[in-house]
Amino acid sequence: MFSKIAYYRNQLDERFAPYVDKLQAKRIVKETDVDCDIAKVIRILMDPDDFEAEDIQAHHMVKATHGCGWNINMTAETTVDAVKKLLNMWNRPYNWTDEKQYNFIKPRFFIEEKIDKAVGGVALVYMFRCIHGNPITIGVKSPLSDEQNSYDTDWNPILPVNLQVEKPRRLDEMLVVASALSAPFEFVRIDLYYENDVIYFSEYTFTPSGGNRVFPMDLEEKYGRLW
Repeated sequence: MFSKIAYYRNQLDERFAPYVDKLQAKRIVKETDVDCDIAKVIRILMDPDDFEAEDIQAHHMVKATHGCGWNINMTAETTVDAVKKLLNMWNRPYNWTDEKQYNFIKPRFFIEEKIDKAVGGVALVYMFRCIHGNPITIGVKSPLSDEQNSYDTDWNPILPVNLQVEKPRRLDEMLVVASALSAPFEFVRIDLYYENDVIYFSEYTFTPSGGNRVFPMDLEEKYGRLW
């Protein structure tokens, strides 16, 4: 599987850029009839220095449209200077040589409402790897650590469990959402949030882990044969 992702990434071009642009991806999903919610955009910043003291809200986040992990989880301790410093540092093309789909995105920043307000906005991410619109694995990750769980589509662990995560009550519906959003593509990982019994779209990821190996070789071979 990982070697096929590494080969696949060489075929990704500007056609895929709107799907990995975090603002454009929201628009694309809104225009479908897929039954999922989307986190509310509070404000699009004109430039990094457009951020103001009034924008600091503990139930909001600041995100870049064009980078991986370029998010600011605001708290009562967040300062304007600290946010602007990061935004100015990120105000450049992502320029990933091997993940060209990111190179065509104009750097922009926006403020988004947190999905999980109860624990500071650090909602779990449910990551559905899909081949030709068919989910094959589910990863669950916490933004607080690098640890994650991996399941098959029946919620059976395929690797040792690191996080205590209950099976989502609406898992079948999440699989339908992932299938519908991934259908136009040969391969994509559809990332979703699930909070308060609501399914939220997060993002499209075409080159998870940059095409590096993440599973033991027997599983990489098993899933690779499906593609």
